[in-house]
Amino acid sequence: MNETGRVEAFSDGVFAIAITLLILDVKVPASVGPGNLGGVLLEEWPMFLAFLTSFFTIGVMWMNHHRLFTIIGAVDDALVGLNLLLLLGITWIPFPTALLATHLRTTGNDRTAALIYASTFFVMAIFFQILWHYATHTAGVIPTEKEEHARHITRQYMWGPLFYVVAIVLAIFSGTACLIRLSK
Repeated sequence: MNETGRVEAFSDGVFAIAITLLILDVKVPASVGPGNLGGVLLEEWPMFLAFLTSFFTIGVMWMNHHRLFTIIGAVDDALVGLNLLLLLGITWIPFPTALLATHLRTTGNDRTAALIYASTFFVMAIFFQILWHYATHTAGVIPTEKEEHARHITRQYMWGPLFYVVAIVLAIFSGTACLIRLSK
């Protein structure tokens, strides 16, 4: 088992890049008639809402990742692999964000895009669960003095996937409702 510093540093970089990539899909309107900029910007509300929702969701995931790694005292190859799986999901988030923002106002496509978007976050919650389960059930990963704190986190994290199942159900009916629910 090795220390966690390199895993944390690499992970922080991936989170930072993913959160930065979100803004690349927010475009400045190029050709706007005089006095029409406000209206054109209002028409872009799906992009802004999707950007903000994903930005804060990735931010919460980064905070949770940071929280876990303040408790995780050592890593092995399996934990590094599970962390990479989690980071794979993080790097995927800009795509469903752009997909949903682009198709939110297209009847039929809005629900498909919202299902992909909400399912992405559900899968991310499962990846977190798997990583944390491994960490808490592998000898030497969680120092003895932090085991009670780890149990507390386990109780809190059990609700994460359920939250995203609700978002998936909403996505079946409305892309907008799904995005609004995830933004809260």
